[in-house]
Amino acid sequence: MIPGSIVNYLMGQTASSVNVPQIELQPGQIFRGTVLKLFPDNLATVQLGGLTVTARLETALELGQKTWLQVQPGGNPVTLKVISQPGKSAEAADPSIEGLAKAIGSQVSKEGLSLLQRALDEKIPLRPESMRLLQDVIGEAGGDKETIDAALLVFKKGLPVTKDTVLSVRAFYGGQNMETGLGKLTETLQQALADPKKDMPPAFRDQLKQLVMQLGGAKAAAERWTSMLSSSAPVPAQDPANYLPDKAQTTLPAQQAGRSEGTDEIPGLAKNAADIEIARDAGGKAKNAVLELFNRLGLQHERQILEGAATINQADTVRMENVKSALLQVLQSPDVNSLHQGSREQLEHMVQQLTGQQLMLAGDNNSAFVQVAIQLPIPGQKEGENALIQIESRKKAQGELDPDNCRLFFYLSMQNIGETMLDVSIVNKILSVSLYNNQQKLPAIVQALRSSLEAKLDEQGYRLSGMRVLPLPGQESAAGKPTAGAPYPASSSSLVNYKGVDLRI
Repeated sequence: MIPGSIVNYLMGQTASSVNVPQIELQPGQIFRGTVLKLFPDNLATVQLGGLTVTARLETALELGQKTWLQVQPGGNPVTLKVISQPGKSAEAADPSIEGLAKAIGSQVSKEGLSLLQRALDEKIPLRPESMRLLQDVIGEAGGDKETIDAALLVFKKGLPVTKDTVLSVRAFYGGQNMETGLGKLTETLQQALADPKKDMPPAFRDQLKQLVMQLGGAKAAAERWTSMLSSSAPVPAQDPANYLPDKAQTTLPAQQAGRSEGTDEIPGLAKNAADIEIARDAGGKAKNAVLELFNRLGLQHERQILEGAATINQADTVRMENVKSALLQVLQSPDVNSLHQGSREQLEHMVQQLTGQQLMLAGDNNSAFVQVAIQLPIPGQKEGENALIQIESRKKAQGELDPDNCRLFFYLSMQNIGETMLDVSIVNKILSVSLYNNQQKLPAIVQALRSSLEAKLDEQGYRLSGMRVLPLPGQESAAGKPTAGAPYPASSSSLVNYKGVDLRI
């Protein structure tokens, strides 16, 4: 499970962080402001938290007055709207958090005020109706911290604020290891299919078999990916039908049992400069392995349906063969209640986890920036957890990522060195790396490996400008030294407020 502090950190990393100032006023954001100076034509110098701006006020205020101000679209200088008291448009709202809640119609309760304060801290653009919607969705999905974090992240990324969306994002960050989840669900369905007491309609039994086949293929793809990272030994593609309890009872299209082209043999990693071409080939194989895994999981499922429907007039004749499509067919079947409740919950959670990954991969087509988050199984992770990878980049001409100018963030929970954060800034192929970890011996190890890393980067046309090792934010001892082996903090303060590094591109 990804700690809540990491989710909070990601919430603070917006796509606008690439190639723009760190502080940016966006329409809809609300600040508690103080008037510092007054000028003609309703211009004023206003203190907005740690930011001082000269802005145009829609309503006249007095010198030194404190109130709530909302950023308006367009305008130079920026225009600030004074949030008024309910039913009194000429009077500014009380500067307390309760005063703001009353002004925008939010819940004036402990939970409601806490949520409103979180939204303000995260600088989420707010409207009265959107805040009420957010509170309603959190109430439907559950009011625990993980749900609130997911709801705020959904809201900040501009995704539809619905119960299903929130639960999917929560499942993405709180989800189990990919290989483990696929294996457990496969085992559950195999037991159901093999149970002689289960009286299932033949059509539903076939749907379960189809799902087991797809789960097996995805699990094999995940295993090939992790094996490629850990060794040079190839992992042969397996017949997905081997995952069925009774192979003889199943008839599937030939392509279902086929091998995935280009994934049977994986070259070893380059050992020296003479192996550069092999290394590049390995990089291509790695890309293909990830794409195969994502395709088998069904992360392009909805897009493929739309593309198929465009060419086949009847959308309901489009049938994609992947884990998500098979999951949805089972869950939408009227016979799904023949499965135990626990089995149905496993199916629903897997759909949520896949949908969450799809949502975190989705970019804003109208934005000049791309920000995506990916979870992948990686060897060496503690208890087989997924690695979290976030990528930020300005879009190139055709909308693709710019690998020469981007920012990469990795969250790893390693068996040997524990919790680790890696923040990589790339500007014109020049890398600046910050590694966060509490192992006291790690700086010396990193320094010893630096020359090798520089050589590998040079082979690919990149240059390392700086690399430093820092303690995990919020985990220093009283003596100022990192506390080795300390558990990662679950509080939201450690990463939301830390100021130890600023790697904006």
